[in-house]
Amino acid sequence: MATEVDVLIIGAGLYGIQAARTYLEIHPNAKLAILEASSYLGGVWSKERVYDSFRTQISIDFAHFSDVPLSVDREDSYNGFVYAGHVTSYNEDYVRSHVYNGTSILDRIKFDSRVQTLRKHNDQWIATVDGTSSTYTAAKVIDASGITSKPVIPKIPGQSNFRGVQIHNKDYAKSDILKDDAIERIAVIGGAKSAADMAYAAAKANKTVYWIIRKSGSGPAAFANPVANGPFKSGDDALLTRLLFPILVSKFVETGIVANFFNGTAFGRRILKAIWQFLESHLKKNAKYDRPDPHHNGFKNLKPDTSLFWQNDSTGVQQSDDFYDTLAERVKIIRDDTAGFEEKALRLVDGQKVEVDAVVYATGWDQAAPPYFETETAAALGLPVPYDSVDEKQQEKWKSLEAEADKAVLKRFPILANPPPYHKKKPKVTPYRLCNCILPVNDSSIVFLGRPVLLNAWRMAEVQSLWATAVLDGKLEVPMDKMEIDVAETVVWCRRRYLTKGQLANWFFWDQVAYTDSLLKELGLKSHLGKGNILTPTYASDLKGLLKEFEQKYYGEKKLEE
Repeated sequence: MATEVDVLIIGAGLYGIQAARTYLEIHPNAKLAILEASSYLGGVWSKERVYDSFRTQISIDFAHFSDVPLSVDREDSYNGFVYAGHVTSYNEDYVRSHVYNGTSILDRIKFDSRVQTLRKHNDQWIATVDGTSSTYTAAKVIDASGITSKPVIPKIPGQSNFRGVQIHNKDYAKSDILKDDAIERIAVIGGAKSAADMAYAAAKANKTVYWIIRKSGSGPAAFANPVANGPFKSGDDALLTRLLFPILVSKFVETGIVANFFNGTAFGRRILKAIWQFLESHLKKNAKYDRPDPHHNGFKNLKPDTSLFWQNDSTGVQQSDDFYDTLAERVKIIRDDTAGFEEKALRLVDGQKVEVDAVVYATGWDQAAPPYFETETAAALGLPVPYDSVDEKQQEKWKSLEAEADKAVLKRFPILANPPPYHKKKPKVTPYRLCNCILPVNDSSIVFLGRPVLLNAWRMAEVQSLWATAVLDGKLEVPMDKMEIDVAETVVWCRRRYLTKGQLANWFFWDQVAYTDSLLKELGLKSHLGKGNILTPTYASDLKGLLKEFEQKYYGEKKLEE
């Protein structure tokens, strides 16, 4: 059965939901369908993926869309950070309440509809749905499948011989390992925030927990104190202001007297380094890495391998008062690589054997191009593909562009020329080569949302959706040669700024506000700036007038009739 629509959205997470809302606000009569692979909406915030101790990583004033506040009393939060279940309910209410031409966003979502193939024929995209005879055709596609869909599970010798439970943290909420009395010993593999969450939850469930962070990786994450300082309401408020712009060393921050001083002068760079060292000292003081360790649990192994500035591991927020104390007292923290499995144990490279009943892989996500694209198509669109699948001519072109861009990046940011020692990992796939990490340089009929890694997904979803709508409607045109230069600059800047994490050119960790501000500047929008100053946090409510401003600027006072 073939279904023709004007716009096809892939994925019903935050980005798919907001893309639908944005496009339908402008085009309420548009035929729009959303294909969702799972049985639930919300992506990482779906019913099947949230668990009791899972909280947001940003506080309540940021963790919602601008048109509908998140109705949770701050007193019911932990310093403004709310349980994920509130977000799940919020998303479900959101898609029900947004109705266009008599049909809600919820009713436009086709659940259990995993895209099997997506290809372009003439000017139409054709999507087939796995396990069915259904096909969808559309002139415009918004791929909002994001970067947390396909889990990475490392291949470890003897894996199939292990007689215990093995799950990825994606399936943690669906599993019963914390409630199963037969599972007493749990190993968590991984070094980022999700691994910390798993280890903490397992320890609170009175399990014996081994948190294994490989030596050959980028090291453990750092965790910020959620308690507010100064005039702010939550610990993340200061980070999500424009105050830090001059010291971010970000390509998305405009050049100016202050930024040029910090980046372009030796004295300014010394001050910049001192500021970051000061910020890092607060994290270390809060963690107490060198505290007494009477149980020999190895708590000091949680010290990050690289400094906070480089963000080569990842940074999260501690989400309970006893977070560090629980890890220090009740979790065995091991820095070693896994060598192999036995029936009821993990063997480590140093020869140690860890007997466990379950293994939780908090080992990240596969960011290669979605499997529904043919490799040739994915490469042409600028998605990550194996290097050997890119033709030699294209490789040489990008190599030349990146060499020129590298000179410009180092001239602007000399501090990036001398990174600290770190674990270098050769990428298996090409970086994202999308304009603004959204748009292919050679095809404006398809956009990709939710690819950058940063703090505030809600803000990014709204801003990216506006920018993408303008592109899909032909309201914003960027010359191909300019896009290629910008893409090359993003690739080399990200690689130098964030080291191993920046290899795919989508790690914009400290660049949240700068990145979204740059997109809105390209659109010529200003209402989000309000009357605030550089100390004012960029709350979700700041974006409330953007859609109206966007519509008036590009479509006139009256919405398009379709």
